[in-house]
Amino acid sequence: GNVFKKIVEEIFENENVEEMELNGADGYFQFIIDNETYGIIIPEEIDEFSVSIYWWVYYFLKAVLILKTENYVLISDIEKPKVWIELKKVKNIVRISKVTADNPEGSGAIETKEMPNLIHQDWEDKQVTYENFKSEVVNKAKFYVNELRVLNNENRKDILNLESLIMEIEK
Repeated sequence: GNVFKKIVEEIFENENVEEMELNGADGYFQFIIDNETYGIIIPEEIDEFSVSIYWWVYYFLKAVLILKTENYVLISDIEKPKVWIELKKVKNIVRISKVTADNPEGSGAIETKEMPNLIHQDWEDKQVTYENFKSEVVNKAKFYVNELRVLNNENRKDILNLESLIMEIEK
């Protein structure tokens, strides 16, 4: 069946991270669903290709949470203007598509309604059960949180934010 195969991430460790910054926030982020891949992972650490793993994980958790009670979520690819990942829940199936749409003034990185001029691009309606989707996202997020804890010695607010989303989803 079409399963949300996996989320893969490659964290860049930053030796001289600014005091306010989260070590391990950036790197490569990719997800694979059915036969489609979004995002890249390459052997070398090249900053031009690095993205915010932190925000991808955060928004994916947020989407899982919203889909508990609602049927539609758009996640903005904050690195690429006008590119969104669309998640539609029908019964217990989540249909995932890559779309382009406008980011009107005041729209956020997560939206629960269709954005203007939305067009399906490249691939659409890759199906996964909500449970599979949820467990993949949650497991990956937990793994990521553990890595962040190792890289950042104190209890940081951004790490706690991820943890509280995970707890919210699991209750």
